[in-house]
Amino acid sequence: MAQVRNRSDLGGNWWDQAFRGNAEPDPERDVYTQHLWEALPADALRNLTPEQYHALKRALQTQQKRHWLDIRGVIPLFFTQFYFVFLLGPDRRRETQEVLFERRAAVREGTAKLVGGVALTIFLTLLSLSALAVWYVFKCIVGADVLPGFSLSQYLRKIL
Repeated sequence: MAQVRNRSDLGGNWWDQAFRGNAEPDPERDVYTQHLWEALPADALRNLTPEQYHALKRALQTQQKRHWLDIRGVIPLFFTQFYFVFLLGPDRRRETQEVLFERRAAVREGTAKLVGGVALTIFLTLLSLSALAVWYVFKCIVGADVLPGFSLSQYLRKIL
């Protein structure tokens, strides 16, 4: 859905185009409400009746203020602009935090499985090497020649 940021493409005053009829839209003083009006597609604005406009406006204005203190501003510099936002109010992000906790738990579970798998692999490798070492020592004590003409000690001396 393409958003129209510049309403000049509607021709004339976009408020007049969007709300034909007797009701004149009030200038928006709330940044949130103004942003929502600007974010609506031009076709949706054209199709609103004055009654629909006022109903939407009442619904947006009855929304609870989410923050006790809401300071927003822009710092203009020669080459760019920076914006700042300072919000203060009660923390109402419980649902968001629950989702984050579930995601973190899933990551912890996956990490635990990975670490457990690596630890099990290392343990089984060391156990196998230990079993081979015990078997080799036992073979040497008994004097069994499993591979005729091959000695591990002579082979290791050649390598090292």
